[in-house]
Amino acid sequence: MEPISLQSKTSVLLAGQKDYTFDEINNNPNLNFVPLSSLKENLGFSNDHYWMSFTLENPTDKYKQFYLETARPITDIVELYLLDGTGEVQKQFSGDKIPFSKKTIQHRKSIFDIALEPHQKIQAYIHLKSDGEVVMLPMNLYSENSFFKLTYKEQVFYGFFYGILILASIIYLFFFFALKDRAFIYYALYVLFIALMQFSLDGFFHQYFTPQGGWLSDRAVLLTAFISLFFFGKYGDIFLNLKKNSPVLHIANKAISTCIIIATLILASIPSLFKNCYPLANAIGILVLIHMVSSIIVLKLKKEKVDIYFIIGITFLISGFVVFILNNFNTIENSFFTSNGTKFGIGLEIIFLSISMSNRIRNLRMENEHNQLLALQRAQDMNEIKSSFLSNISHELRTPLNLIMGVTTSLQENNEEENLEEKCKLILSSSKNLLGYIEDILDFTVIEKGDQELKEVPFDLKSTLLKVINAQEKKARLKDLDFKATFSEALPARIVGDKGKLVQILNHVLDNAIKFTNQGGVEIQIDCKKNKDRATLTFTISDTGIGISKEKMSTIFESFTKKSFMDKREFSGLGLGLYIVKTYVDLQKGQVQFIDNNQQGTICELNLSFEIDEDVVLENEEQTIAVIDKKLDLSNILLVEDNKMNQTVVKLLFKKNWGDINLTIANHGKEALELMKTKSFDLILMDLQMPEMDGFETTSIIRSGKAQCPADIPIVVLTADNTSATRKKIFELGANDLVTKPVNGPLLFSKINKLFLAKCMHKVA
Repeated sequence: MEPISLQSKTSVLLAGQKDYTFDEINNNPNLNFVPLSSLKENLGFSNDHYWMSFTLENPTDKYKQFYLETARPITDIVELYLLDGTGEVQKQFSGDKIPFSKKTIQHRKSIFDIALEPHQKIQAYIHLKSDGEVVMLPMNLYSENSFFKLTYKEQVFYGFFYGILILASIIYLFFFFALKDRAFIYYALYVLFIALMQFSLDGFFHQYFTPQGGWLSDRAVLLTAFISLFFFGKYGDIFLNLKKNSPVLHIANKAISTCIIIATLILASIPSLFKNCYPLANAIGILVLIHMVSSIIVLKLKKEKVDIYFIIGITFLISGFVVFILNNFNTIENSFFTSNGTKFGIGLEIIFLSISMSNRIRNLRMENEHNQLLALQRAQDMNEIKSSFLSNISHELRTPLNLIMGVTTSLQENNEEENLEEKCKLILSSSKNLLGYIEDILDFTVIEKGDQELKEVPFDLKSTLLKVINAQEKKARLKDLDFKATFSEALPARIVGDKGKLVQILNHVLDNAIKFTNQGGVEIQIDCKKNKDRATLTFTISDTGIGISKEKMSTIFESFTKKSFMDKREFSGLGLGLYIVKTYVDLQKGQVQFIDNNQQGTICELNLSFEIDEDVVLENEEQTIAVIDKKLDLSNILLVEDNKMNQTVVKLLFKKNWGDINLTIANHGKEALELMKTKSFDLILMDLQMPEMDGFETTSIIRSGKAQCPADIPIVVLTADNTSATRKKIFELGANDLVTKPVNGPLLFSKINKLFLAKCMHKVA
């Protein structure tokens, strides 16, 4: 049996904000009731009072039981007054403003029980009041059987609808934890909150979650609506990758999300604006949908791939929401379809978006498989590279070692020492090459560990550049290449920076230019731009060599590639030079790039910025071997060194240049401490890696005052370990200075002189 519509038999009083009592309504025949049929069933967003009046009569001889449905489940106040012929008034209550248990008919909807005796006629009044949401005035009268059948059908429909939404939310929540893709968590939360919003609209939230009513019950629809819109926007942004594909739309999505957050805060904290939040939520919903449609259109215009099922799902969602929102704004007539438009739209949307998300899972799996294949290929390449590297380094290290051994054997066999100077030059050159390879390997290991750091000190710029250029010019002349260097007159005399790394950078770049050039020449031009206390140096190195192909240009700064090792078979070297250059340039916040020379070869452009050090008194870094000053209180030196060869090298240096110095040798730290008990020393030269007691522990004991010597005795460390960690540690322990092995005699003597000059000046002061 179809429900009986009382629309045509009902009149309505639009009471506005005036809160009439039932007695005022019943006893005032002059109130302006108008036919309800003259109005639309949907009265739009309103917080006014409404009174409806109608008459019911039972002309039969049988008792009749009816159920009256009116207003929406979320209407705040719904009261029914039944006035019979005797003047007795029966009052019934509904609405979500009161506890659910106090409803006359405990049903999620606004339902009233009307019983008519045979031939009974009653006058009925209904009072409605909302807090700003859409007010609808359905007047449907159901028989007892038809009402129960409708309730059963709705339970099946709603159980199926909400079951799908909750299941989808849980499933995609699991996918998020498995795949760590944020699109899944945003989608799962969107589905969850859209389900809660529908749950609130249908009256279930008040029935099951907030049966006592209150603050959360009043705001459940709006809160869940705002939150679902927020996560829907986030989901679309991630799924469509707007940050990459359309930065403008990505920013627009952030702006909409901010608006949603502000609207939620207004809802929660400003009660006076509560009634305005319903139209605001609908307006933001329209804005979110427009943004989503715009995003899809823009991506399609850009030829970006958008999953077809995503588009279909969004289309159904938009269709359902458009119908729902238009119905809320009273633009279209109310009906079962229009009032449940979102349910149909969401249901179909969930189906197609779930298919779309399944495609995303498949794509992620395929991408993961592709990455695994790349990783496998990379591992295979690295194995091949490792073998090539070991073969290459073995060759590169053996070449200078064989030469050193051959020349040394020749010197041993030839007592007349023919061509001694030339052979010594060969040994020195090969040793330098060998040392250079070892330094490259050490630099590479430091870089790979991430331990590289700048050691910024003032130094003479021009003399440093001249050293590099003179050494490289000799290499170029050996290959019959022209070499030209041009200096800017604006170069500062001294700068503050890492001298060692600057020299390494220039040497590696110039080495490459000379190595890969067989005819023509190499040119370096050094320009300078000053800005207050800083100078930006621009090094332009051009050559007429073989150049760099386009495919290799993208990998020239990599440490190990197949292409680099193919080159090493034709050209000497380890292939680490440009990798070290790029790392050290980046460390100094500089720039380096290689470009094709229009004529022939390659051009390298290098930019580095340094602080100008104009106020420091210049010292001659090209000074000759220091001569001991008789005024310096320096006669006894203790060398703590376990290696016999290193002991011999230091003894020869002192014998040749400072013959009147008394040099005592200890083979390790313990022996040094024992010698100090019987003899006094003016200076200690300390190795670090020694048996029994190393240099770290020995230095610590001396500086703590536990040794039989002055605690402030000057200590200069001699070590092959020049890492930043070692330098930091030895200076923390109290060492005065450090010289790296192989020991540079002039540098060592210069540091000793500086130490004792400073000590003498301190005594005078």
